[in-house]
Amino acid sequence: MLACDTSTKVGSIALLEGGVITAETMVLSDNSHSHRILDDVSRVLELRGMTPGDIDLLVSSIGPGSFTGVRITLSAFKGLAVSLGRPLVGVSSLRALAHPLCGRGAAVIAALDARRGEIYAALYGEDGMERIAPTTTSPAAFVAQVAARVPDGPVLGAGEGVTAYHDRFLTVLQGRLRPVAPFENHVRAATLAVLGVARIATPDDPATLEPSYLRRSEAEIKLEAGELGVSRRGSS
Repeated sequence: MLACDTSTKVGSIALLEGGVITAETMVLSDNSHSHRILDDVSRVLELRGMTPGDIDLLVSSIGPGSFTGVRITLSAFKGLAVSLGRPLVGVSSLRALAHPLCGRGAAVIAALDARRGEIYAALYGEDGMERIAPTTTSPAAFVAQVAARVPDGPVLGAGEGVTAYHDRFLTVLQGRLRPVAPFENHVRAATLAVLGVARIATPDDPATLEPSYLRRSEAEIKLEAGELGVSRRGSS
């Protein structure tokens, strides 16, 4: 089974064979992973002496995160699923970020930096159940929601969204906010693989599976603003 995530600057690919992670790569890139994703997948398969035909399940992150990164991996895996005739499962990048931290006796914040002063974030209970659905919001608004849902007890904070706005989370949660290890701040394909294989009996339809962007891209916003500007000038 092959899993991949490129929703952030740290792209990850993993192979799961017989319930064991047999290969995993994590690469930090300041540029889009789109230029290398298929080559990286080929290299991982070659390391295990495998070909695409040996894959029995494909698991892709569906976001939120980088619009380009999410779109490229999901599109590539949808294409592979159709061409190979293999099942495809889409997994939330926020759920994958939180999953390894659940069961530690604390609620879990999973947050990615959405830029423009916002975060993509979700809250999960220590049992892994979703307490606040994935959303795009300001750090202050989200941490206020967290404090209301979890009025006492420790809260684990994971992801670049927590790191970027750590002071704002700390102001509200104070001593209840617990940092995670640096390597736990990234979405890992190995976790996607574990979550994906649990859904092998109920895969997604490649024709209808869509990214979970949670908001419009900057290009769409700028385009709309330009169109509105033209409209206003024409009506004056």
